[in-house]
Amino acid sequence: MIQTIVYLAPIVTMDPDRPRAEAFAVQGDRIVAVGTAAEVRAAVPDGTQEQRLDGVVLPGLIDAHLHMERAGLKALDYLSDTDGVDRYIEAMRDSFDDDGPVAPPFEDRVRALERVQPLFHALGFTGIVDPAVTIDEMRGYQEAHRRGALTMRTVAMPYLEIGSAAIPDVDAAIAHLDGTGVSTGFGDERLRIGPIKVYLDGEALKGQALLEEPWDAAGYRGEQRLSTGDFGRLVSWCAEHGWGVGTHAVGSAAVAIVAAAYEEAGEAVRERRFQFIHAYLEPSAESIASGARSGTIASLQPSIIWHNGAGLRRSLGARAERANPVRSWLDAGATVAFGSDGPFFAFDPRFLMWQAVTRRVAGEDEPLAASEAITVAEALAAYTTGAAVAALAEHHRGMIRPGYLADWALWADDPLAVPIDDLLHIPVRRTDVGGRTVHIQEPR
Repeated sequence: MIQTIVYLAPIVTMDPDRPRAEAFAVQGDRIVAVGTAAEVRAAVPDGTQEQRLDGVVLPGLIDAHLHMERAGLKALDYLSDTDGVDRYIEAMRDSFDDDGPVAPPFEDRVRALERVQPLFHALGFTGIVDPAVTIDEMRGYQEAHRRGALTMRTVAMPYLEIGSAAIPDVDAAIAHLDGTGVSTGFGDERLRIGPIKVYLDGEALKGQALLEEPWDAAGYRGEQRLSTGDFGRLVSWCAEHGWGVGTHAVGSAAVAIVAAAYEEAGEAVRERRFQFIHAYLEPSAESIASGARSGTIASLQPSIIWHNGAGLRRSLGARAERANPVRSWLDAGATVAFGSDGPFFAFDPRFLMWQAVTRRVAGEDEPLAASEAITVAEALAAYTTGAAVAALAEHHRGMIRPGYLADWALWADDPLAVPIDDLLHIPVRRTDVGGRTVHIQEPR
């Protein structure tokens, strides 16, 4: 017989139909009732076990842009067996320029996942989208899943390195995808294939982001890594054959090219979770509106702006002030999903929500323009309901709602109720994935 448990605690459900509750019931891996204590008790058999929780319950968070397997390989290099998440955050910050091992032994990939998942669960994460999964990384995820060791719900975005020896051009990429026999959405609740990942431009701090206005007086506008025609052809083929596309497009000109190609692709964009990835440097109002109309997900990373904000100010002056325009994306009606680009950038969700609200950047006294700031509630939605869309899971994750998977975290305080700087220090006391406890805070 499947066990049912009633949990009593203040609950931030993220469900617009019932934003707050005081109890929920879990049966097996699903939530079966949410509401007042009396309502939940009435929905379950008499004598059902009850637990009163010390804290505030939130849906499990989803990092929509996290290189988890690589994060685990770095954890193996930098952590002792007893180090916890606070030490991990420090170690990844201090090893910012180390991308980790290039060709690790296969068994290390599984060990890496086993080591790092508890660290992310300790931050309240129950799911991730890995935005650039190589064939070897996919084998690592699949083997961890086969062994029952994949506790994090994972969406793997296959990375096609167009221009490499293996995938020299768009035709080779199409042939590769056509030969797999699967497409976006294949898998189960633990491991699923997401959209493919491609690059249209480069990195902003290296001056590679493709801009509509020049970087400098010489007229340099950045790098375009795929021609507009080839990119459009790839997007069109993917839309017709069941694949989503997530495109690294940092600068305004790159975002405009992506927006136009996606709008041409039709309903597949919404169905297969096409993404703007990064899209933080001068995207036009027209591009943002186009993305919102077509159902494209804006996969944004406040962490990158924290790290890069000062450098962008030095390069672009006042043009950098609206970098990462989350407010504009939301106001246009786009689905915004937050991620971190961890472990290479900061990945603590408390810190990233704080950054999106305060617009503070490393090494600067003055925040970026407050006109692009958002609220804590909006930031939390980007980690729950918005990220659930990116994870092809909006009908069963991202909320505390009957019928949804029992993915939740117990925070010591309500992030929506504390002063913004206090958000940085709220510990996560417990995390459950599908009704199974994967993190319990150790007593201090």
